[in-house]
Amino acid sequence: MLKILEEFPNQCKEAIGIAKDVEIHGKFDNICICGLGASGIVGELIKPFEKETRILAHHNYGLPNDVDKKSLVFVISYSGNTEEALSSYEEAKKRGATIITIASGGRLSELEKETIIIPSGYPPRSALGYLFLVALSILSDNHLIGNQQNAMEEAIKLLQPEQVKREAEQLAGKIYGKIPIFYSSQNLAAVAYRMKTQINENAKQPAFCHIFPEMNHNEINGFKNMGKRMVMVFIRDENDPPQIKRRMDITKTLIENETNAEEISVRGKSLLARILTTVYVGDMASYYLATMNNEDPTPVPIITELKARLEG
Repeated sequence: MLKILEEFPNQCKEAIGIAKDVEIHGKFDNICICGLGASGIVGELIKPFEKETRILAHHNYGLPNDVDKKSLVFVISYSGNTEEALSSYEEAKKRGATIITIASGGRLSELEKETIIIPSGYPPRSALGYLFLVALSILSDNHLIGNQQNAMEEAIKLLQPEQVKREAEQLAGKIYGKIPIFYSSQNLAAVAYRMKTQINENAKQPAFCHIFPEMNHNEINGFKNMGKRMVMVFIRDENDPPQIKRRMDITKTLIENETNAEEISVRGKSLLARILTTVYVGDMASYYLATMNNEDPTPVPIITELKARLEG
């Protein structure tokens, strides 16, 4: 797992090349990005880049009601065999939507001969560079979101494994032995969620996330009797609105006597760079936390057993 994580910057570079010849024609009422798990986070990460065309992230069987022949539908499944994604593909075909499929092989690539094939052999959650940047590059190159070329160049320059390892090991040490809750603004909500799910899968322990300002209207009141079993991790972005920064400051002072509070500082000028660099720290931290927990980060036996029972 560590070797795969170290190769994340190269994975991002390769992903941009994979997407460069994909052309999309026509105008769309909406863009629906379908997927589950590691493939599903792609839609959530892309939503903040929404421009004129509404972006929907779909994590279920079928499709949202407002997807039709005027929609562009991405069906993303790393294995190509995710049953919910296959259901979305079949429904998109029925409704006459324009479809782009991304997979490493599997049933999806058999059903759709024009599937964009990405390298196989990774745990799906470790193929995020391919899954996310292939989709984002397609949208950027076809002017369905703002041009991301400069942002991609900035992000790749900032993805320095040795620096990230230092930051990640420190973060893992602060989380170890506690249940983390990651907090961010709406723009980085998918990053907070990614950190939660990576700790779930790699470190095999609970983790949670929420966003500002919504958490100020409910969750802030939930730490009264938790003591030091929890750790609140604030994802601090200089580009957040002043009101959000102020809320984070006040919230931290209100709860730091009740529980633990830590911060992650986001790096990068562009939104893409801020997303990718922070995701990278979280992914690497989940690996170090797994080793601290004496867990193998690669297998996910309960998920594997669940899939086996569903197929049985």
